Amino acid sequence: MRRQRRQNTRLNLGRDPLGAGVAYSQSGFNDLGGLLSQKIQEGTAKVASFEKQRRDELKLEEEKAGLMVENFMANQAEGIDLTAIPDEDKGMITEFSMNQKQIYADAAQAAGSMKAGSPEKLEQIAIMKQANQRLQNVEKQYNAWGGMREDYIQDFQSKNISVANSSGNMISAAGIFTGAQQRSFDENGNIMFTDAAGNVTRMSDIKQPFEKSYKEAKSINETMLKIYNKGQKLDDTEKIYLRNSLSTLIDNAGVEGLQSLAFDKLVGKESFFNEEERYLIESLDTTNPEELIQAKKEFKELLLDKMINVADQQSISGFNKAEAAKIPKQKKKSAVELFTAKSGLFSNELSNITDNQAVIEDKAATTLSDKLTMQVTRNYGYHVYYDNENKKFVLFKPDQEESFEEGRKYNNNSAGIAKMLQEIDLSLIN
Repeated sequence: MRRQRRQNTRLNLGRDPLGAGVAYSQSGFNDLGGLLSQKIQEGTAKVASFEKQRRDELKLEEEKAGLMVENFMANQAEGIDLTAIPDEDKGMITEFSMNQKQIYADAAQAAGSMKAGSPEKLEQIAIMKQANQRLQNVEKQYNAWGGMREDYIQDFQSKNISVANSSGNMISAAGIFTGAQQRSFDENGNIMFTDAAGNVTRMSDIKQPFEKSYKEAKSINETMLKIYNKGQKLDDTEKIYLRNSLSTLIDNAGVEGLQSLAFDKLVGKESFFNEEERYLIESLDTTNPEELIQAKKEFKELLLDKMINVADQQSISGFNKAEAAKIPKQKKKSAVELFTAKSGLFSNELSNITDNQAVIEDKAATTLSDKLTMQVTRNYGYHVYYDNENKKFVLFKPDQEESFEEGRKYNNNSAGIAKMLQEIDLSLIN
């Protein structure tokens, strides 16, 4: 009996937002594409989590290294010469020097009995030169290390070191320049630094932490301020020229300047990049010239994008400020003008008054005092109270310690109200 051929269900994938995943699911197959996508996403999340944990751990170690430098500075005597050879190294240097001098003396003695120009004599002379070179090398390297240490400590104290330095570099520098790492010599007199984990750094491999790019940042700040003060929005042509100008500035700053401008809070007291984007710094840590050129190019373009965005926002803010300044500010009405403008609100209390000296009835005067406060005088910091016993309007400031009883008194008539409003206006002028 022939096996019945499976009939494929025809699906309209054009209407299926999930595409082939639904097709496989409805035809009896597992959605391998969906499962694979989920696994990839989970793997990506794990990698991102691992990277974050690694950076957090390095950042913590960097903070500890910073505390070590602070403790080192606190324990140094005032005015200490940081370029001087540490006392704890002098014994090691003396021993090395004595060994080299002995090598020199032995070779000189041996060469003295040898024929001039002979290979044997030339060999001993070479040994003498090498021993002397080793001694000179120790002196040069200590001088260089001392100068680097003084610069590092001074930059650390003045907070000139860029936050864009890698955590590994900052941790290593702290150990090398505070003396936490053990110092020793190789056979040629080169200083070597060994950390607690046994990692060795030769003097020639020390990476001095670079400083913040203050000079370039100053120029960018001035440019941003000019854009803001100009009061006009940047057009596309201006953005192109600005980008070219900033590009040249970044190139002149070099790779270290690029990193500093990106991560140090130098422009508007803010940074262009955040901690989550430090992978850009790590991309520059390569010995492959082609990879370095490409990484620098991508980093620089991202920085330029952010700089242009900031410049664009500055131009918009400056434009809005300039436009707002063009709108004439409405002059605040005087108390007399405001009362006149709202005269209809007081008509019930003043409708029967034909003479400005005519007394206003107590009930109407009480209502009038409340209306005066709500509609007029509170706009100038004053309240009005009607003193029924003394038949006077009382003007006072509610935020002051004195009560309304110590306020200014005005007659209970239209003339009294007019005088009150005039004196409010005079008080504002004076």
